[in-house]
Amino acid sequence: MLIVSVFAITCLSGWADDKYTCQASIFMWDAYAKRPEIVSPDGSKHVRLWSSAKDPEPESAKFYASIYSGARLLKTVELKDLSAATFVKWAPDSKAFYVMWSDGGAIGGYHVRVFIVSDDQATESPAPKSVAADFAQHHYCKTRGNNLYAVRWEQGAKQLLLQPSVYPTSDCGKEMGFASGYLVDTETGEIEERYTAKQMKQLTKGCPSTVFPTAFATQQAVDSAVKDGKVQKH
Repeated sequence: MLIVSVFAITCLSGWADDKYTCQASIFMWDAYAKRPEIVSPDGSKHVRLWSSAKDPEPESAKFYASIYSGARLLKTVELKDLSAATFVKWAPDSKAFYVMWSDGGAIGGYHVRVFIVSDDQATESPAPKSVAADFAQHHYCKTRGNNLYAVRWEQGAKQLLLQPSVYPTSDCGKEMGFASGYLVDTETGEIEERYTAKQMKQLTKGCPSTVFPTAFATQQAVDSAVKDGKVQKH
């Protein structure tokens, strides 16, 4: 049984109006050639996106995110099978960031990795895997898997609002596009709140149209996009 307090919804909605925005920095794969840097709010850390190729293409290049504290390289991670935009967002207190990308075009599948960053180390958060595993126990597309979206930070870097959803195509059956929300502890991966799809529509109001409508996509919209050549159906 899913029980969520009105107070929790109100608090999250209030945070979204100020510095807890869901607007991330967005980069298409060709931007990796310029090695863009996403600087933390306090200016002490940054993430650099780069590729193994001079003119990167998803079919042939590998894509990476390197994490720095000042000029010191802390960690480099590969964003495997990247084929669409990359979304990067630092927490307001500069203690963590998430990176989100798709391995299959505009409708997914979307992946999220989260890193807690101090002056001398970058540690991966268990939060995305915790949420993805919990959601998949109840809702899962056997043919295509699920999407996972990062919505926004809460209470600095302490919590992250994540939204998993079933892949929005008809071969996923009656649950195609089904979505819900999770408020999770960044450090431990503990799930602190769960939200219905209806509640998440309220909580994602004003979020970038380039991402979040795909979590609630109707089959008609997906099929129309495929027919018009806007997305590829794999």
